[in-house]
Amino acid sequence: MWLLALAGIGVLVGSELFGALLADGALPSVLFVAVGFALLFGYLGYRTNSKRLLSRLDVAPLTQARAPQVHASVDRLARRMEIDRPEIHLGRLGQPNAFALGSDTLVVDQSLVRLLTPTELEGVLAHEFAHLEGYDSLLRTLATSLLRTVTSLLLILLVPLVIVVSLIGWGLSLIVGRPVRGPDSVGSGLRSGLQRLVKSLLVAPTLALQAYARRREYAADRRAVAILDDPLALARALQKIQRANEPDRGLLGWLLPSRDRETERSPTERALASHPPTDERVERVREAANAAGGEGSTGWHRVDID
Repeated sequence: MWLLALAGIGVLVGSELFGALLADGALPSVLFVAVGFALLFGYLGYRTNSKRLLSRLDVAPLTQARAPQVHASVDRLARRMEIDRPEIHLGRLGQPNAFALGSDTLVVDQSLVRLLTPTELEGVLAHEFAHLEGYDSLLRTLATSLLRTVTSLLLILLVPLVIVVSLIGWGLSLIVGRPVRGPDSVGSGLRSGLQRLVKSLLVAPTLALQAYARRREYAADRRAVAILDDPLALARALQKIQRANEPDRGLLGWLLPSRDRETERSPTERALASHPPTDERVERVREAANAAGGEGSTGWHRVDID
C-alpha cells in the first residue's frame, strides 16, 4: 500500500506544479525568462570561451612580414565577402587544420600552410571566412544554450510525470495481482513510451546541433567556391588534408587512391559527427565548381613562411 501512498503524493505534487505554472499565464512567462537567460548566458559564454580557448592554444599572430601570401589571400577574401579582416594566428594544433574562433579570429596549423599551395590554402581560408560571415560559431553557441534550457524545462515537467505514472502502475499491478515490472504490468506501454520520450529529449539536442553543423559545413564550402578564382582549390585541399590525417600507409599507400574512413562509420557515428565525410564534401565542391564555370588555375606555387 505504500506504493499507492507515494503515487497519491506524486499526483498531488504534480497537480500543484502544473497548476502553478498554468495559473495566471505563468508558463509563458517562465518560458520567456528561461529563453532570455539562455540566450544571454550563451552569448556571454561565446565571448569569454573564445578568448580563453585562444589563450590555451600554442599559437601566435602571423605577421605580414612572415607570410605575405597568406595575408594577401586574407585581404582579398575580406574585400570580396565584405567582412572585417580577421586576425590570423599560426600554431601547432597536432594535425593539418584551420578553424574560425569567435567572430574575428582564424587559427591555422603550421603544417597546413606547408602542405597546401597558395590557392589551396586560400580555399581553406575562404571556407573559414564563410563561417565568420554566417556567424556560425555564435549561432551554434546560442542554439546549444537554448536547446539545453528548453530540454531541461521539459525534463523538469516530464520526469515527475514518469515517476507518478510508474508509481500508479506499480500500485495497481499489486492490487490486481500482476507483475510489478515487465510487459504484463499495468501501464507498461505508457511507462515505456514516456521513458523513450525522456531518452529522446536527452539525445535530440545533440543530434540536432550536429546535423546543423554538417549543413553549415556544406554551406561554407559552397560559399567558398562562389568567391574563389580557382573553385576546385578547396576540393584539392580537402583531399590533401584527408590523406595527411590518415595513418602512415607507406609508399604504396600514397600511390593508391585515398579512402575516406568517415564513410565507413556507423549511422550513429555519422549522426554524431560535426563534419560530413570528406569524400562527400569533395564531390559537392566539384559539382559546385563545375556549375560555377570551370576548374580555374592549377595553383602550384608553395606558400613561403620564414
